[in-house]
Amino acid sequence: MVWPRRPVRPPKRPLNFPRSSRCATPTTTGAEKRNSAMLRPPHKRYHLLHLYAFSGTHPALRDFPDPDFIGCWEEEDLTVLFFHREKPGLAERICRDYGLTFELSATVPYADWGEGRRLRPFRVGPLVLAPVWEEGPADLYYDPGVVFGSGAHPTTQLMLSALWDFAQSRGLSGRRVVDLGCGSGLLTLVAARLGAQVLAVDRNPLCVALARKNLSLNGLSAEVREADLRSLLPFSADLVLANLYKGLLLDLLGLPSFRTASYYLLSGFTSSMEAEIQEVAKAAGLALDYRSEKEGWVCLGLQNPKT
Repeated sequence: MVWPRRPVRPPKRPLNFPRSSRCATPTTTGAEKRNSAMLRPPHKRYHLLHLYAFSGTHPALRDFPDPDFIGCWEEEDLTVLFFHREKPGLAERICRDYGLTFELSATVPYADWGEGRRLRPFRVGPLVLAPVWEEGPADLYYDPGVVFGSGAHPTTQLMLSALWDFAQSRGLSGRRVVDLGCGSGLLTLVAARLGAQVLAVDRNPLCVALARKNLSLNGLSAEVREADLRSLLPFSADLVLANLYKGLLLDLLGLPSFRTASYYLLSGFTSSMEAEIQEVAKAAGLALDYRSEKEGWVCLGLQNPKT
């Protein structure tokens, strides 16, 4: 796909973007860096995930004091705690000490979690991205954790490829980029590595914590905020990255306060859903400028002619 070169106007209402996104160039291996990520000693990678689900939430559980603790997933009134090892008596302790109601526990192989694909180093243009446990050199290391954004899903790959193409044709250095639903922060990492000023947003506190750690792991900076996406509206940015589910994309496209950026890269929907996305985007005054597809998933680039 060839991107037409178009000037991107400066935003009218700047958000709190960092002045400099790139702080250092990573030169060490994954083995040397892994202790900086969410994988904490003695654990060097994920094998089995032991999950404990509860009704209710408690802020103290976000940093549970246990050497096998991986993270705390909060979704509305649901809390899921992840551990590397089974924890007998944990459910009773959480209910007693934190006032939650136990729902279920499960053990899941990490290879079957999330996107269910084996994680390997991969390329975005010339940049090599690698899970933090990989021994060889790479340009960017990341801990995929237990949130969306391991790099294995087709929508993530489509968005990363489109982001690279956009950077090559239009440039990202100094551009203001908003990453909506940042997950582990892979899109944010690449955008920051290419010189963009990035604001990353997610409702899930575990995503926010992981994205921040992955930025730190690579000597990069960006603002990562825990918030509902709609709370940012209206905003102005050079580029919006939105790898979200179809229903949320349709809702956002229908809001005039969302359509204030210069360019949008959207994914998270299949080819069978594409017509509806394009129809709503066209009605909103956004022009189709880019399209790519992989394994039935689609990525669209939309230009805002009013900016």
